[in-house]
Amino acid sequence: MSSSTKPRDNGNRIILGYIIGETSHSKVTFTATEPPRVGEYVLVSYAGNGRPERLALAMVEASFIGNPLLSIEEVKPEFVSKAQAYGGETVEYNIGRARILSWADTLAESGVVETPTYPPRPGAPVYRADADVLKKIFAREGGGRVRIGVLVNHRDVPVSVDVNAIVSRHLAILAITGAGKSNTVGVLVDRIVNDLGGTIVLFDMHNEYGEVAGENTNFVEAKIHPARLTLHELFRLLHLDEKAHVQRRFLRQAYRSAENTRYQKPEKFLKKIMEELENLSKEKTSKKSTVSEVLEKLENLLEEYWEKVITPNAPISLEEAIVPGKANIFKLGGVSEEVADVVVHHYLNWLLAERKEYVASSRKGEGKVKGYPVPVLTIIEEAHILLPGDRGTMTKSIAGKIAREGRKFGVGLCLVSQRPKKLDEDSLSQTNNKIILRLVEPGDQKYVQSASETLSDELLELLPSLNVGEAILLGMMTPVPAIVKIDKSTRKIGGGDIVVHEEWKRYVEMGRKLNEEASKYVMMPDE
Repeated sequence: MSSSTKPRDNGNRIILGYIIGETSHSKVTFTATEPPRVGEYVLVSYAGNGRPERLALAMVEASFIGNPLLSIEEVKPEFVSKAQAYGGETVEYNIGRARILSWADTLAESGVVETPTYPPRPGAPVYRADADVLKKIFAREGGGRVRIGVLVNHRDVPVSVDVNAIVSRHLAILAITGAGKSNTVGVLVDRIVNDLGGTIVLFDMHNEYGEVAGENTNFVEAKIHPARLTLHELFRLLHLDEKAHVQRRFLRQAYRSAENTRYQKPEKFLKKIMEELENLSKEKTSKKSTVSEVLEKLENLLEEYWEKVITPNAPISLEEAIVPGKANIFKLGGVSEEVADVVVHHYLNWLLAERKEYVASSRKGEGKVKGYPVPVLTIIEEAHILLPGDRGTMTKSIAGKIAREGRKFGVGLCLVSQRPKKLDEDSLSQTNNKIILRLVEPGDQKYVQSASETLSDELLELLPSLNVGEAILLGMMTPVPAIVKIDKSTRKIGGGDIVVHEEWKRYVEMGRKLNEEASKYVMMPDE
């Protein structure tokens, strides 16, 4: 079959080719009148045995061009030029391999995936999927959906994602640096907040994000009210790991003795802990040096972080920090990783507790409802830093709890990372939805595949060849796997590469202007 042959029109549908070889309920191989594009959708015909024709949606996962004159087993170098001279391209053939995803009618009508349980017949036609069918599947509106982009191989087909599924089943956004992670986050945040009135909490590790939701953006400083500082958060800030059990015991005693001042005089709460430690050092003379070490660490903590991180000026009410209906961005770029770990844990733990309280009090239906009033999607940028696979962190602990329990209380989790291999596997595997942009490193690819039930080997092979802003979408947020060109955010988002030569040029130009200005004020010697 010549590659120049045009696809045949069968009424309203264009026949791309015909099924060949053995078929199964999940995969088909077909000849094609032109090379199928990997990632495009086709419609596979099921007919025969007295059944009316029914179509199944399938995605092309592999595409091949062959030539019987140039078979690998038999060809010799001189055959190539002879085949070209005699018009060998006229006998070229195209073959595609596609994965069957669902009956097209149920998917288009109700968005429900219903997989065929029997194979199509060899010789059955394979049609090109038209835009009208694809729009019914991918561009569904309402029901908590927002647009994220267009299909890469069908640019006239918009793609929306189900935000309910994102919050209840969690999300991971993964890619190498520069592939478009920040833009993807920006598009999602903007549309969830401004189109749905949603509430977002974004932990920004490098202060990359500007007003991603326009006037509905709320910037939050990385600060904790001393009255809300938990004992375990103090352990982390003072570097008291589980092995320091004696120091922990003394700090626990002092903490509990000082709790009566916690809300009465929050500005003096930590100082009261220090006083209690001093009293303990007098009582426990044999352990005086140990208590003194804890006291010194606490003094150093206050010297370094008082007012900067731990301050009575920090929010005492959760709604002061996390404003409903806004994109609430925590700026963590100016703090260390350990402080970021404590801050992220602090607010995630607080949020989950208040959502539990809200749901419980709502069910009782008695008196005033307590707790945080709306569901929230939380986003952790550079998640491999705060949820590493090789060590424990406070964030990893609370994120795991949200991954397990959050859907019941309306707290969703989104992990964003450029180093998936460094990310905690258990946390990653609990994100049932994934947006995977370009990934080149084989270890990262395999790691992501091991944490995903729907990333096939064929889709895995596509990851290194994705262009900037192109992504594979998997999970319940999309009816079937999709390869999407993510929309370009119109908001201010960082994360891009520095234009090095422009920075050099700017610096040189600035120096030249300074020298010119200085020369005006040089005093000439008297003649």
